[in-house]
Amino acid sequence: MNYLKKPIGLSFELGLGENHKPFIYIGKQKVRQIRPTDKNLVPALHGGIKIDFTYGTMRSPIPKFWKKEFWSREYMVKEPATNRWNSGNHWFVLTLPRCVGMFLFAAYGPKKVQPGFYFGFKTYEVDKISQNLIDYSAGNPEVQAHYKDECAWGTDAEKGNYYMVFSLAFRKDMVDNK
Repeated sequence: MNYLKKPIGLSFELGLGENHKPFIYIGKQKVRQIRPTDKNLVPALHGGIKIDFTYGTMRSPIPKFWKKEFWSREYMVKEPATNRWNSGNHWFVLTLPRCVGMFLFAAYGPKKVQPGFYFGFKTYEVDKISQNLIDYSAGNPEVQAHYKDECAWGTDAEKGNYYMVFSLAFRKDMVDNK
C-alpha cells in the first residue's frame, strides 16, 4: 500500500506566552504538536487554542477492547496485556490511506498546571517508541520499557513516516515534561 509519508494541513493557533502576551499562528500544520507554539516552537506557557485541518494517512492499532485488562486502571496490569502500540497484542491495524481530519486543543492556566482537552486527529511519528515491541521489567515501580528490534505492528520501512490517529483526552494538566 502506498501511504502518504507526512500529513499536510493548515493550523490556526492562539496562545498566551510569557507575561500572558498573546500570539497567533495561521499557516502550515506543525506535526507532532498538540499545543499552540510560538514562532520558536515554545509551547504556550499559559494555554491557548489550536485548530488543525489535516490530510494524510491514518494508521492505528485497534486494541482488544473486550479483554478485562483493557479496562483496568492499574498500569502494570494494563500495559503489557493491552498496550495497542507496543504489546503486539492488538486486534488489527485500522488504515485509511487518504483521510481528511480536524484536531482541536484548548487549555488555560498558569505555567505548571493547565486543565484542558483535545479531540480529533493528532499526528505521530513512526519510530521505535510508537511501533516496536516492549519487554516490561517486572517489579520496577516505574516500569522500565526495553524496546526490542522487532515491530509490534507495521513494517520497518514505515519508520520516519508521520501518520494521523484519532484521539480524545480531558486532563487536569496538559503541560508536558514538568
